[in-house]
Formats: sequence, structure tokens, C-alpha cells
Amino acid sequence: MYGRQLKRMGEDIKRTPRRETALTICSLNYLPKAMVLIDSYLDHHPEQIFNIVIVDKKTNIPFIDSVRVNILWVEELGIPNFLAYAFMYDVIELNTNVKPFVLAKLLSKYDSVLYLDPDIKIYESLSDIFLTLRTSSFVLTPHYITPINDGHSPGDIELLKFGAFNLGFIGVSKCDETDLFLNWWSDRCLSDGFYEPQLGLAVDQKWVGLAPSFFRNFKVLDDKGLNLAFWNLHEREITKDKKGWVVNGETRLKFIHFSSFDSNNPSAIAMKQNRFPPGSRPDFIELAEGYAKDLLIKSSGFNTTEKYAFDYFDNGMVINSALRRFYAGLYDKKFSNTSNPFDSKAGVFKFAKKQRLLSGNTKSPRHTFKSMSQIRHQIKFINILLRCVLYVVGPDRYFNLMRYLAHISSIRKQADLFGRQDES
Repeated sequence: MYGRQLKRMGEDIKRTPRRETALTICSLNYLPKAMVLIDSYLDHHPEQIFNIVIVDKKTNIPFIDSVRVNILWVEELGIPNFLAYAFMYDVIELNTNVKPFVLAKLLSKYDSVLYLDPDIKIYESLSDIFLTLRTSSFVLTPHYITPINDGHSPGDIELLKFGAFNLGFIGVSKCDETDLFLNWWSDRCLSDGFYEPQLGLAVDQKWVGLAPSFFRNFKVLDDKGLNLAFWNLHEREITKDKKGWVVNGETRLKFIHFSSFDSNNPSAIAMKQNRFPPGSRPDFIELAEGYAKDLLIKSSGFNTTEKYAFDYFDNGMVINSALRRFYAGLYDKKFSNTSNPFDSKAGVFKFAKKQRLLSGNTKSPRHTFKSMSQIRHQIKFINILLRCVLYVVGPDRYFNLMRYLAHISSIRKQADLFGRQDES
């Protein structure tokens, strides 16, 4: 009797109409990837509308289907103090840090919303996730569920740096707990959503590692067909049957997260991993080559080197990464009353010019760990200098000095460099 009642309840839940939708967020240069995601999602969810937030200056995008795709511009979302955040955060940080705000905004119209990173492709319907969201406040996927420490990257050490959950995907449903969660998460992202792993910060992602301590009615999805990516390939094998793709012979492949993907070299799997040599995972490579072809089609005639609008003052001068961090560190003390930090006639630009924080670049560079190879001679000199310091101060004081340097490795912690004379 009780079993039949539960079955009927489940059938009632399935029949109850729900307003469901999906979302991605990207800047203009990522639009080809976003269009692959959107097309693949709508192929499997033809009854839905897909939402895309574009983190850039508003412009005309004629090739997006305005009937099935709802375009939102980040400047028009109503984020309080938006220009300060647009100046404070770089393109990756801002794209990720507005995520919880947008999810909360969409929940005013929909019952359930899935967020998907733009570099994802859908292979099966995600109806089971929407069904789970009828009884859960929000759903998450872990980076992987099988521990690994084989000396290759990524592994458990990277998990400590970037978080147990991958926030390239999250599903949320309308309820009081989700409101509390999104408000808490959005506040943390907008105030401290920096990519500074040395200080335990990884944009929006690390914060959600605290969610299990604060919220109870969410669910961790352990379906290995969800969010397949280079960080979990060690536990997932892909095969094909008459209906499509299968993971580990037990679950359908729902979507792949092609993070760190090089479309010119799909056999490499991802640029941020060294566990699988190029060509060593033919099961994944077949799908990767198909994704590369999709990107090529979507990129045809599109300028993927489009400049990111929030990388520049209104006079066209580049806003470099160091200036962004100094601005963040000095914001409360010096810049909180500046309504538009991008104004080249206002205080932020004048401060940057006075302190020689303007660079001569015409395009904002993207700093990665590979950039370190460009300053190898400077690094060699620094190592010699550090060896001299160790000799002069001794091991105990040297240890404390290194702890201090770790603290100020974030430029935000170096606001005192400019002294009292700049407190205007």
C-alpha cells in the first residue's frame, strides 16, 4: 500500500507543470562556444527557452535566434555598483561572479534553472535533473568521486585549490532555501570572487564548498554521465550503443564540459592536464573531434579575438591586472565614491597615471602560468637575491619573511605601498 502511494506521488510530481529553463554566461569572444551549447541543449529540450547573459558592452548579435534564446546584457541586470565590479574583476572573474545574481533573477520567472558553462555540449535530455529539482533546493556535481594521487594533474591537491564541486554546472529551484543560498553565494562572489588560489580563493567555486555546512535540502549528483571532463576521465570510460553514448556501461552521457579545450588539437584532451598523453583516450577524442568541428562551424565569419569592453578606460587605454587588484585593495579607502572607474577624467585613471600603473599595451594580456616562461631571466635573478637574503637574515627570519610574502602575494594586500600622501 505505502509503495503504491509513493509511486503515485512520484507520478503526480512528474505531471505537475513547471516552468523550466537553462542559462549560460559569456563574453563576446566565447559566443561560438555558447552557440554550440545552446543548439545542443535546445535539440534535447525543444519546449524551452535558453537564456544567455553576455558580459560585455551591448551590441547587435543578429545570428542568435531571438525566439528561442533570451539575450540578457550584464549592464542591464541591475547589479548594484556594477561598474566597480566590472573594473575590479577580470573577464573570467566577472563572468563567474555574476552567476548567482542571474540565477536568482531568473527564479523570479521560472521554477527551475540550470546553469551550464558555455564550453559544454549536451548529448541527452536533462529531464532527470529537473525532476530532482522538484524535491531539492539545488543540485551540484563533484569534480570527481574517485580519489586520485598518481603524480599527474589534476589530482586531489588541485581539488583543494579549486573546490570539491565544479560550478560549471548547477541547478536551482524556487524555494526559500535556494533564495538564502543564492543571496549568500552572490554576496561572497561579488565581494571576494577573486582568482587567487594562493589565498584559498577560486572565483565562485570555492564558496560552494561551504554549502553543506549551511544548507540541507540540496543534492549532490553522482551520475557519471553528468559534467564529464578532463578532471574525471580517470574514472569514466565512454562507449557507444544504438541510442548514443554511454559512460562506464551504466549511464547515458548527458553532457561534456570541454574546459581548457584546444580545438586545433582535440587529441590533447585539455591543456590543463598531463594524465593522458595526446591520443591516449580515443573514446573521448572521437567526441572531442566532433566538438571541434561544431566550434569551427560556429566560428566561421566570427571574430573570436573580439576585445573585451571592460578591459579599457573610455579613452582606449588598457586596464592591466595589477591596476585591477590595487583598485580592489584601495576601494573602501579611496575609490568607493567614484561612480565610474572607467572614466579617464576621473580619480582612478589619475591615480593610475600618477603611480605609473598604466601599461603601454594596446590589448589586455591574459596572464597564465605559462607566462612565467617569459620572465625566466628575472626569476633567476630573484632566486639569487633570495639566496642572499637567506644568508643575511638566517633560516628563522627567512621563514617568517616567506610567510609574509605569501600574504602579500595578492596585490590587494599591498595597498600600503602608496602611503598616506595618496589618501585624497
